[in-house]
Amino acid sequence: MTSSTDRRMKRRRLLKFGLAGVGLAAVGGGGFVTYQMISAKVDTVGSVDFTNPLRIPDLEPGQVDDSGTRIFDLHMAPGESRIKPGSPTRTWGFNGDHLGPTLRARRGEVVRVNVRNSLPETSSVHWHGMHLPAIMDGGPHQSVEPLDTWTPEWTIDQPAATLWYHPHPHGSTAKHVYQGLAGLFILDDDEVDNLDLPDEYGVDDIPLIIQDRAFDGDNQLDDAANLFSGIGVLGDEILVNGTHSPYLDVTTRRVRLRLLNGSNARVFNFGFADDRPFVVIGSDGGLLPAPHSLRRLQLSPGERAELLVDFTPGETVVLRSYSPTCAPTSSNHGPTVATTPSTSSSSAPPTPSPTSSPYRTNWFRCPPSTSNRRSRPAPSRWPGTPSTGRPWT
Repeated sequence: MTSSTDRRMKRRRLLKFGLAGVGLAAVGGGGFVTYQMISAKVDTVGSVDFTNPLRIPDLEPGQVDDSGTRIFDLHMAPGESRIKPGSPTRTWGFNGDHLGPTLRARRGEVVRVNVRNSLPETSSVHWHGMHLPAIMDGGPHQSVEPLDTWTPEWTIDQPAATLWYHPHPHGSTAKHVYQGLAGLFILDDDEVDNLDLPDEYGVDDIPLIIQDRAFDGDNQLDDAANLFSGIGVLGDEILVNGTHSPYLDVTTRRVRLRLLNGSNARVFNFGFADDRPFVVIGSDGGLLPAPHSLRRLQLSPGERAELLVDFTPGETVVLRSYSPTCAPTSSNHGPTVATTPSTSSSSAPPTPSPTSSPYRTNWFRCPPSTSNRRSRPAPSRWPGTPSTGRPWT
């Protein structure tokens, strides 16, 4: 495996993030800033100054006791965060003021999590995407009262993947996540260890929790019902890892991005402003059978994906969100297979043929009178069957 030292090039490129235009950049800055959801359009392209370094959530490996059990401590509590200039924003977080640490464990390990609730109301913690007994799942039936502690324990028995955790109290899940309670849970295994993938957390393996938020005049989170309240709150500003107007100074030629759409209702259709291809290597359930080169990737709330992106020294690249898939006849909508491979000098996975796409395509129309409601979709169509093997080894 190539060492992180060999892969790293000091101040090579900059990564930015934003609304209606999300961004990555080398040596300078980047942005993640464009999104739309059907007719709830927000376009901030060119209107956001990417001035804030991207916050990387702390990596929490936990403590291993004498029995080999990996133990994590999560403390839910209110706090205050400096998100925008002016007044601090009242937020909730795990082990801090906003969001939570990235938990990490390996397949085969027994994990135990001590979840303490210091919120002013009942909550819970759900392990989204985890295979575990229902009694440990953290749904509405496993509530944690204020000042109580809940201690689930289970064995990790699934392949390496990017998962996440968040509250799941009955009737209040959206509110608790909107206030800031969310974090990633990364699973590793022997198979992924043997792949030549970027794996230095916070350097060439970057977590990206992307959320839209609305703020009132005093910088407080505004989750009041709006015109689109039937599907959830739609914000008009983007936070990435809780950072407003963020950029990332990329220091390696190849970067692995772990994307989570942590929004309540917003759908993102990710792509780069220069239309460069990127390689999708993983989804909600873990690594794909083979890498696939795309120019667009749509994620609904709660969905995750792992991407590989190559950069050239000195460039600035913007990762943005295009209009979500709604009109399949338009070439500008939805994931499309790239036709041009990356020009990076590093060895990139081969560009697959369109017939090897692992993505299921649901065709539907958007009725003009119900812009946030889909008509019943026609039967799903599989563009092809996934190829086997992992060409990046």
